[in-house]
Amino acid sequence: MEELIKKVEEKSINVEDLIILALSKVDPNEGVKIRLELAEKYLFEAKDYLSKGDVIQASEKAYKTAEEIVKALTEKSTYQNINKQLKRRDGILIILAMLQQNYL
Repeated sequence: MEELIKKVEEKSINVEDLIILALSKVDPNEGVKIRLELAEKYLFEAKDYLSKGDVIQASEKAYKTAEEIVKALTEKSTYQNINKQLKRRDGILIILAMLQQNYL
């Protein structure tokens, strides 16, 4: 397993994101929850670095906070959009069109 993680990281692939995306496919709400928990953790770390006067590290953690919030919002809206479209009679066709246009 460690060797697999090392290979993935060598290719600049974020292992944490891969795991969250896999969880999101099983339970979209779980992925959103994890991303928001990460955002909260990064925000706490940003405040900690700021209190120590390390503005560079603080800004990096603040950026990660924003990044996780945007990812959570994207996952939530994508999930809601798919559910909304599935309730329509032509929902599957709309979802297929969205996939074709890389909207998902």
